[in-house]
Amino acid sequence: MATALSAHLLQHYSTQKPKIASYSDGLSQARLGQVTEYIHQHSAQNPSLMIMAEMVQMSPYYFSRLFKQSTGLTPHQYLLKCRTKEAKRLLKTTNLSIANIALQVGFVDQSHLNCHFKGHFGVSPSQFRA
Repeated sequence: MATALSAHLLQHYSTQKPKIASYSDGLSQARLGQVTEYIHQHSAQNPSLMIMAEMVQMSPYYFSRLFKQSTGLTPHQYLLKCRTKEAKRLLKTTNLSIANIALQVGFVDQSHLNCHFKGHFGVSPSQFRA
């Protein structure tokens, strides 16, 4: 009852109108930069959606929607894209086995890397390396 009374009093007798933040264009550049930096730094682990949402002080659901609006990708799709780009860089610059690269960038195994690598670049990691 106290909450309802407070809401009624504020709604009908307040001298200032509440300012509700609107995020119609997605995340701000500062918040997006903060989150993408976190994803890049923790891409080999499994970055937590909860932590990312807390970083920008939003619910995980709302954060996911705004992130997709800003980048065109869900946070998970963005993470997979970062991992495949890092795998591509390691395939070019090192002689590590594909299985080791897969584990190093955060994929479960080589097959998981193959699936996403081929989806992003159109060729398998072994074909790209050759």
